[in-house]
Amino acid sequence: MIMLNGTSCAGKSTLAVALQDVLTDSGECWLVMSQDDFFCKIPRAFLRYGTMHVGPFSDRGVSLAIVDGVLTRRVGPDGERLLDAYRAAIAATARAGVNVIVDEVLVDESDWHSWLRHLDGLDVQWVAVRAPLEVVEQRERGRADRFNGTARAEYDEVHRYASYGTEIDTSELDPSAAARAILAAR
Repeated sequence: MIMLNGTSCAGKSTLAVALQDVLTDSGECWLVMSQDDFFCKIPRAFLRYGTMHVGPFSDRGVSLAIVDGVLTRRVGPDGERLLDAYRAAIAATARAGVNVIVDEVLVDESDWHSWLRHLDGLDVQWVAVRAPLEVVEQRERGRADRFNGTARAEYDEVHRYASYGTEIDTSELDPSAAARAILAAR
């Protein structure tokens, strides 16, 4: 398993596809999974994403907002079960023998500890996916699916708790070169 962790707009999704392509070229089958894949399947009524979308049951689900410049995630009882199921599903996929690349954003310490619990006993390469703040903010401004300020709010938090074997700066390496660097560090 390869865990790519970084802020919004750090380049994780692009890097995950580049990794998958490089591994496919060598005859390996890898599945890319992310919270986005999982959360797009739940009713939008249980989600809040800034002011772009506020579901009527978001207090029971997952709410992301920026409060005084800080990304605030509130997770209600349904949201806790969903996050636990997401991590359990990825761990079960790996335990079934499927290679997995995970596109992740660790928002707080509880995320890190939950992943450690779910991934116990698995061979996992944790990768810090970084880019300078001005780069991720510029990328964020170019994306209609993000609300401005998310990358800045996450920037100092996402790497605070994780322990990495590999670090990649997506502003310095193109996706293919970054993928090769990750694989060379395995």
